[in-house]
Amino acid sequence: MAGRQLIDLYCLCWNDARMLPHFFRHYDPFVSRYFVLDNGSTDGSLAILDAHPRVAVTHFDVTGDSFVDEERRLSDSIWRGSCGCSDWVIMVDIDEFIFNPEFVDYLVECTKAGVTVLRSVGYEMVADQFPINPVPLVELITSGVRSIGHDKLCVFNPDALIETDFAVGRHNAAPKGRVIWPERRELLMLHYKHLGVEYVIQRSAELRSGLRTGDLEKGWGKQYLWSSAEIATNWVKLRVDCAPVPGLGTLKHIASADYDDEFLIGQSGLFDAPWYLEHYRDVGTEQGSALSHFCIHGWKEDRKPNFYFQPSWYLKHAVGARNFGRNPLLHYFQEGERAGAQPSKFFAPAWYREHYGLGEEKSPLAHYLAQKGTGLYSPLPNFDVEQYCAGRSKDAPELRDPYEEFHNYSGGGGNESSATLDAGRAKLPSYEQVVAAAGMDSEALREVLRPFLGHTVVDEDFYLRAYPDVATAIAKGDISSGREHFIDFGYFEGRVPSAELAND
Repeated sequence: MAGRQLIDLYCLCWNDARMLPHFFRHYDPFVSRYFVLDNGSTDGSLAILDAHPRVAVTHFDVTGDSFVDEERRLSDSIWRGSCGCSDWVIMVDIDEFIFNPEFVDYLVECTKAGVTVLRSVGYEMVADQFPINPVPLVELITSGVRSIGHDKLCVFNPDALIETDFAVGRHNAAPKGRVIWPERRELLMLHYKHLGVEYVIQRSAELRSGLRTGDLEKGWGKQYLWSSAEIATNWVKLRVDCAPVPGLGTLKHIASADYDDEFLIGQSGLFDAPWYLEHYRDVGTEQGSALSHFCIHGWKEDRKPNFYFQPSWYLKHAVGARNFGRNPLLHYFQEGERAGAQPSKFFAPAWYREHYGLGEEKSPLAHYLAQKGTGLYSPLPNFDVEQYCAGRSKDAPELRDPYEEFHNYSGGGGNESSATLDAGRAKLPSYEQVVAAAGMDSEALREVLRPFLGHTVVDEDFYLRAYPDVATAIAKGDISSGREHFIDFGYFEGRVPSAELAND
């Protein structure tokens, strides 16, 4: 029982006999009263409900041409019976499990803080088969896939609200009244539906039979119309993509305050939303915000949250990152940067902290991202930012990031395979091309380029054969090697360091 908090739970039921034992096993420790609206179950659900001492069952029929709209309408009204007599209301489906390891204590703290509405961090939970073990599902099935569709208004103070104003499926809501959200989300919404292919196929067929003409016309519940092959394909994809869920299983040690990766990364200063949207034009508003897209999909697709962090590179090089089990940018923010790990070859956090005198409490990369447009800071020790900025043409575009601009103009194209201007590759542009693209004074640009050219591999035999004047200069003692000549003079004169480039 809830003890210090009176908690009512409202849900709809239709032939949920398989899930109900798991449902009660999860919610019984803290729910005071259950109010279940049943739509004519025939599978034994009513017997299970009637046997529970805290359950009140009400029958309902679909009065219109849409089950989905009827559910939305009921969801906006059934909770009103708790006004004046309960502290909190939970609104879920029978296969949706709200989780916080200290749920009642958390609600007490929310009450003290004046919080009245709570939204979840959603996951589609995945298992190979439907569970038959009498073990709480949050202990038995602990891997899933992030699901924005289950980021729901799921818990609220009934006395604080005038309206819930749920959208179809309760995936969105626009509550009215004394609406006060917490700073961050500390509740998980675990959707236990994809529990083996056979279960999903069977349950989809059952739910398909409940759809009405209005549902079909509007495309509501269209996932229940999928063929068995389509359902199996989707399940396989989820099974491949699923990972440990924060707060459960191998990530049980993660505190509820850290469930919300989007909040944590958003607060870190390491996500550059304008940059992300500019570089990944396929990220549309229908997929949620840029931050949500990166946290759920982007990092798995090796998309970068800013120019300087490459997920795949970081996972390969940072100690402990692969075993972290979550977004690698979060690992960098919480652990890696403090340990001196680089986000990519384009940023040196330890050097940056020391060179610019940052305290231990500050993130070097976050500091640079906030200051990059000033032209006063360099991400690497061998990039002279002041020299670069001084040599930019007055007609050049507005300065947003001097190093990224230089890197792109010099032919790197944002590829993390090299942190320098790799003059040993055929893609190296000519100096004239660099000058034309950068719109810079040639003398200033030479000073910026030379440290990068120092990473060039020069074929000495080829260079001296191809340029006998250089061999003569070495014989006279005017210069020490072909490599030195190429870095100081050759590149700027249009010479190439190897036969591969000469024949390109």
